[in-house]
Amino acid sequence: MRRFSQLAFLALVGVACGRAGLDPFPSEGGSGQGGDGASGPTTTTSTSTTTTTTTGPSSGGGGEGGGQTCTVAQQCEDGDPCTTNLCAGGVCTFFLRDDDQDGAVAVACGGFDCNDQNPEVFPGHPEDCFDGSDNDCNGVEDCFDPACDDVPNCGCQPTTEQCGNGEDDDCDELADCFDTDCIGTPACGCLPTEAGLCQNGFDDDCDDDFDCDDADCASTPACQCQAQQESCDNGQDEDCDLLVDCGDPDCQGQFPCACQPPGTPEICNDGFDNDCDTLPDCADADCLATPACQVCTAEVCNDGADNDCDLKIDCADEACFLTPSCPVGPEICNNGLDDDIDGFADCQDPDCAQTPVCQQQQANCLSPKLIPGSGTYVGDTTGNVSETKGSCGGDAGEAVFYFVLDDPAFVHLDSSGTSFDSTLYVRTGACNSGLEIGCDDDSAGMLAAELEFTILYPGTYYVFLDGFAVDPFGGANEGPFQLNVEILENPPEICADGIDNDGDVFVDCADPECTNVGACFNCNGGAPPTAEFEPSRCTDGQDNDCDGVTDGADDDCHASPVYVTEFCNAIDETQNNIIDDFSCRCASDADCDEIGQLCYTSTVKACGVPCQNIFGMGICAFIAPGSVCNMATSQCEFP
Repeated sequence: MRRFSQLAFLALVGVACGRAGLDPFPSEGGSGQGGDGASGPTTTTSTSTTTTTTTGPSSGGGGEGGGQTCTVAQQCEDGDPCTTNLCAGGVCTFFLRDDDQDGAVAVACGGFDCNDQNPEVFPGHPEDCFDGSDNDCNGVEDCFDPACDDVPNCGCQPTTEQCGNGEDDDCDELADCFDTDCIGTPACGCLPTEAGLCQNGFDDDCDDDFDCDDADCASTPACQCQAQQESCDNGQDEDCDLLVDCGDPDCQGQFPCACQPPGTPEICNDGFDNDCDTLPDCADADCLATPACQVCTAEVCNDGADNDCDLKIDCADEACFLTPSCPVGPEICNNGLDDDIDGFADCQDPDCAQTPVCQQQQANCLSPKLIPGSGTYVGDTTGNVSETKGSCGGDAGEAVFYFVLDDPAFVHLDSSGTSFDSTLYVRTGACNSGLEIGCDDDSAGMLAAELEFTILYPGTYYVFLDGFAVDPFGGANEGPFQLNVEILENPPEICADGIDNDGDVFVDCADPECTNVGACFNCNGGAPPTAEFEPSRCTDGQDNDCDGVTDGADDDCHASPVYVTEFCNAIDETQNNIIDDFSCRCASDADCDEIGQLCYTSTVKACGVPCQNIFGMGICAFIAPGSVCNMATSQCEFP
């Protein structure tokens, strides 16, 4: 528990711990002296991305810098998941990882990008009031952001055009059939065939099959190639996605790409992924120095061969990005290729998030499907690539949903009726990085999962229906699924079950609804019960809320379930200049008056100092993982 106190103290006095040599906003580093090749890294800065040329014992050579020499990028592997390793001009270069290439480093890697999967999201980016993202990373998005206060039509949202009402519902200045969102809908006229339009991401003939999934497109060369089954052990790209063997998601979990953890040391010429890092033989950096892999050379970007042995061919290889033979074009959302050379193909590309084909797949956090209320929701995960995993499993492809609560609610979810071994997990806040609040496998039967939340507070929640595993012989847990949902808003308080049923933070006798009910009547030493929220009530020796525990033994006096540091007694035990340190339970700011703090109503329901007053605003990651400091409200909130 002392770890959190020390972190808070360091934050307050202005001392920050960062990744050594990878500070996203570093000062200029020294040049190094080379010589024996053992000098430290040199660092230059460019916006929020750090480029480091490492000098190691193997680099030899004299002169300043003396970088590690290389032929292919695999030779530069440094084992750090927060760096991108490149071989440029024969020298290893390391960049702080920036998955969406927007120039800002992810929060998880020491930067300030609150969503490193979206290039339109980073601190300083103007808020787009209609894209469903927190573009400026201030903790609030779209019309909830103060930057959008004076924006006309701020009630509009994207993928909501109604195709026959005469209104411009999504505020893109195009209404009904003039809006491309309405292509291939009955209201705007269905074409007789999909042929000739097999790569536009629309169901042009309204038969519920898109592009190459439509039989009308079966004879086109691109679709014929996509229909080929990838062979995972011959070094060939059968399905024309420029990805080879184990580098192709189609081979995930299949022989010879499957491996049973923890694996064994890599054997470099047997075609297996022996060490379970998903990279067999020469694609594994462990093998680059072996005789079997001396055939690996720098990638040639237009010969259809995997020259550098990284299982990516030509324009799919990072080494070829922005070369003349790999021109950047618009992303086509259903052809298996990364057309715009941004590292993301098809529905994994943010450019495709709003296209009908990706909305139908709902395969990732870019295109989740809305759950408007109680009901049964069906679909199919066949072919979906695994991008997320819950704490209870989920190695196969997933289907992603979301629901928004305006009031406290009871929520029940289960996957009964699903054709494969499924898991369910739920996150709050951000879809990719939000706090997991529940994960289950098999509670509703051998193949079905079940989650039940007695109370969820207002906010956005993401639901993942995932395949539990990928079997080396049977393949992925995927196929038709069924998600059963029950949402009951504003449930009544039950006065003797120890649960906050109605979501007002007050439990049982402490809830005003229960003051005179049954055993709650005058249970507080002959007086009405009251919540044990303030330091005076956590130190008076009274069981004020009649829950059977007193003062320090009451959870209300140790409010945050994650950031556990002090006890609600108006004393700064850890001497970090924060009295009680998120220990006092609260329902409103009035409950925090005794210690002069505010109530973090959006996350932990605990009293704390304004989040921007804590150096670096990093406290949110500790008291409510996945939340960020909202400068407008001065408390941690989920994006």
